[in-house]
Amino acid sequence: MNFFKLFFFLLIFFTVELSYCQDISSLSNYVIILQDNIVQKSFVKDWKKEKKKFEKECKNASSEKQLIVLMNKMVSSYNSSTSSALFEIPDLKYDAFCNALLNMVDQFPIESISFTSESLIDWKNAVNELMNNEKIRVAKIEEQVELQRNNERIVIRDSIIELFQKHYQLVFDQANKGSFSSLIASDKKIKYEVSLNFGSIASCFVVVDQDDVYQFKLLYNTSKDKELAKLISDGLHSVISGNLANGFKESKMFDGSFVSSFLKVFDFQGQKFADTAKHPRVELGVRNDTYDVYFSVVEPLFKR
Repeated sequence: MNFFKLFFFLLIFFTVELSYCQDISSLSNYVIILQDNIVQKSFVKDWKKEKKKFEKECKNASSEKQLIVLMNKMVSSYNSSTSSALFEIPDLKYDAFCNALLNMVDQFPIESISFTSESLIDWKNAVNELMNNEKIRVAKIEEQVELQRNNERIVIRDSIIELFQKHYQLVFDQANKGSFSSLIASDKKIKYEVSLNFGSIASCFVVVDQDDVYQFKLLYNTSKDKELAKLISDGLHSVISGNLANGFKESKMFDGSFVSSFLKVFDFQGQKFADTAKHPRVELGVRNDTYDVYFSVVEPLFKR
């Protein structure tokens, strides 16, 4: 991500953060209200000394993690004072912590709390509202992050398609001639590196099978990004289908290692196998385990 992309990403992110922040202050207030409505005989005597410190630290808390630590101190004191122990709260996010508080208040025996039925309903409604507001806040951030990610995908796709379009005809023409000699080294081996730039996430090479048939392979590493894979695949498909030689048509070939279990194939539709075998075959698909985009050109089986 370059400087300008990073700048706009942070601008979007912090605009959402500042306009819709976690309401720690209100949450700490409802933690204090909960503690105030636990009858004092439910605590050991030492809690009277801790109570003011607890309330002060709650008011000064700046994150749900700090409130969780404080709640667990209160829970520990309560558990050591009564036979009906409460659960301790693990490290949770804001909305999950709200839900834990709602669950916890239902764990108290009736004699341990001084809420009236109305005040308890009000308290629960208020905590529920904080929980729902937090879910909305997180959803807004995730929406903006995904929007930014989609913009990044489009930039990557466009740069890849530009390079692919630049080299596609050369690769196809070399295959059509039955020789990738201009693209590979001359020494005899099974796999050749290719001296063409298809982008930073691409790797390309030529392989030779046991029948001395050469195949150009191009792989785009999408880091398992399904959406990016679809954008790239659709872009490559547009270039290939827009540059089909006369007599070539698109079809599908079953292959369980690709998304939807099919590989797109573009080959010459001859009346006889010999006619088809005198032309190259183009393949396109997305790997279903890695979402790498796969492109291939196979030289004619029968050299002309």
